[in-house]
Amino acid sequence: MNTIDLHGYSAAEAQLRLELHLLNALKHGERLVRIIHGQGKHSEHFPVIKSQVRRWLTESPFAREHIRLVYRGEDGSPYTLPNAGETIVELVNDDAPPSRQPALDFDEEEEREARRNAKALRSDRLRTARRRPPTRR
Repeated sequence: MNTIDLHGYSAAEAQLRLELHLLNALKHGERLVRIIHGQGKHSEHFPVIKSQVRRWLTESPFAREHIRLVYRGEDGSPYTLPNAGETIVELVNDDAPPSRQPALDFDEEEEREARRNAKALRSDRLRTARRRPPTRR
């Protein structure tokens, strides 16, 4: 899967880079493109790049003609695990062979679940430690 990372770019630069990358992917027969735009945590009010990318992927003339499907990262996709900082795009490309949907490996899923549980345990411990008054000796 082809990947484009838009971290660190201004909105205008990210827009230009996105358009050029998608045109190039289409020209080279790519079917899938992962767009890493970040979650928008460093934006002041709302996720600027993320919003701009997703709006362009649905409203632009290029998107209407060349994009088959857009998978929002929060929802996950048949190709990746859920990730709010990315969007997966499936291009309309009749020259490329049909894409195979890689199944998520059971070990990957198990490892992801273990990380999630460990993170929940750590946050519970921290939350409990913050509530408890300091002990005096």
